[in-house]
Parts: sequence; structure tokens; C-alpha cells
Amino acid sequence: MNKPLIILEMANNHMGDVNHGLLMITKFSYICKKYLDNFNFAWKFQFRDIDTFIHKSYKNNLEHKYVKRFIETNLKHEDFIILNNYAKEQGFKTICTGFDENSIDLIDEMKFDIVKVASCSSTDWPLLNKIVEKINKPIIISTAGIALDEIDRVVSFMQHREKTISLMHCVGEYPTNYQNLQLNQIDILKTRYPNIPIGYSTHEEPTEYEAIQMAIAKGISIAEKHIAVVTPKYSCNSYSATPEQMDNWLSSASRALEICGIHTKKYASDKELSDLLQFKRGVFAKNQILKNTIITKDNLYYAWPSVTGQVLANHCSKYNQFVATEDISADQPIMLNQINITNTREKIWDIVQNI
Repeated sequence: MNKPLIILEMANNHMGDVNHGLLMITKFSYICKKYLDNFNFAWKFQFRDIDTFIHKSYKNNLEHKYVKRFIETNLKHEDFIILNNYAKEQGFKTICTGFDENSIDLIDEMKFDIVKVASCSSTDWPLLNKIVEKINKPIIISTAGIALDEIDRVVSFMQHREKTISLMHCVGEYPTNYQNLQLNQIDILKTRYPNIPIGYSTHEEPTEYEAIQMAIAKGISIAEKHIAVVTPKYSCNSYSATPEQMDNWLSSASRALEICGIHTKKYASDKELSDLLQFKRGVFAKNQILKNTIITKDNLYYAWPSVTGQVLANHCSKYNQFVATEDISADQPIMLNQINITNTREKIWDIVQNI
């Protein structure tokens, strides 16, 4: 299985300051490089064309907290180019969420690796049409607040246009209390869309480390986390993780991966086989068994403990025929070197196939 993709969501936490954005990439790059054996990493931006995205009657309304935030943290296109290039230099794939049609043009121009559709835009059909017309990149779609029949329509829309998509379980509360995380929705999405990678976009408090473990245990392919760096000039919101918190979160996620193990059939270790062997029942002679005698269930019994080299109850398949190669006394363990074993299953299987 491919390593899960961890998306670091910068959002507006660059604070409209390109140097602060570069500091964020540097600090989180240092943390992420510790976990490259377990995860792939991507850096995500958000684009809003402020001139067209915000209605003209609201552009000077700084009492609206989000209008104020979007305007005050707005970066120039050339600043985003600097940040995008630096993130790539640090080994990140880069992703961008576009909230309007002009932003999709800019995403295409800047050659991001992946396009993200925010939950609020996942049924914004004018925007989706622009994305599928303009973008030939993988598309990740968040699903907070969207009914299953709406997700069905979005999936159908994308698949009929032969787009490569992933879906993210997401709860659009900032921050999300742990009792509202609804991680079982991951199972629903995986069952309903078995051929689409399913991820988890998190907004829980940054010191919550158990939810990512459970999401990984449910088999997510992608996880998205809001991040921020605290400086004397800039603070951190209630749902964005600092580098130290991200380190703990990734450590928790790595432990979950280790606990969950491999996705192919597990083969037992020598220690596991040895530990199990000591509890298996051995096969004993019920009465004396003479050399060249076929051993049947009428002249053996099973008991514990067994000894090294003894025939075990596990060997006593109806397809295995035992013939003694020497005399065996009553109540003695029947040893593997005292018998010949013939497995008749292949012969029976051939007969079944012929019939």
C-alpha cells in the first residue's frame, strides 16, 4: 500500500506575510522529514481572488470577521509563487484550494500537483465546472455538511469526466469537539465508494491525538491538518497545530500505522509460532501400534502438553493418512519420525475437478 498523504493546510495562517509563510514551511519541513518512512507530505494553500470573490458592498466592511481576515491576509500572486516554489524545494507536493473561477486559472498557471475542493464548494457547480474544464490534476473533495445523495452526484460528475478524485470525511466546526468527529462516516464512504481513496480532514483541537489513530485504523489514505507558527507578532487559532503539536500528532499517527500492520496476509513470526506451539495438543497411541499399521482415530488420542517432534492434533486432517514405520507403545507420543504421512487431498481434488 502507498504511504498515506499528510496535507499541511496553511490556510490564511501565513498572515499575509510572505516571510512568515516561509518560516512556517521551514519549521514544518523539519518536523515532517522525521516521518518520511511512514508518510508522504503536501503543503496546501488557499486562493481567493479578493476583487471578485468579495461582493463590492462588503469590501470595506471590516466588521465582518472573515472579510477582515481575507483582506488583511491577502498575498500577491508573486508571493504565492515564492511560497509554492519553496515548499517544493523542501520536498512537499503542493496543493491549492480555489474558491472562485479566477483562482482556478491561477492554480493551473502555477502548476500545483493537486487541486482541493473545500466542503463549502463541493456542490458549487459553476466552480466544479471550471475545475473539470481547466484542471487535469488529481482532485481532493471535502464532504462536510453534504448529504450522501449530493456526494453521489459529485462523484458521478467527476467520474463521467474521467477525473481522478479522493473524498475527505470532514466536520465543518472550528474546532470540532471530539464527540462530533463522526469517524464512522469514513466507513460509510469507503463502503459506498470502494474504488475512491478516502481521507480525513481534521479540525479537532490540536492536542487531540487519538482521532488520527482511529482514522488510520479505519484505512484512510489522506489526512489534512491545519497548521500555524506562533511568534511575538502572530498568534495561533484554536484548531491549528504548532510544529510541536504536529510532531506529537505525526508520532501518534505513526504508532497507529505500526499497530495496524501490513495490508497483505500476515505471516507469523518464529516467536509467534513457538509461543503457539507450546499450547497445541499432541497425538498419543491409545494402544500398541504395530509397524506398517495404518493409524486411525480409533487407536490414538489427543492430550496436552506435546513434545518437540510429536505429531500434533493439527496434523490430523481427514486428508492425512498415517502409517507407522515402527512399533509404538500405548500412551506414548507418536513422533513424526515414526510415521509416513500421505496427503490424499490432491487426489480428491483431481477427482472433484474431473467430475
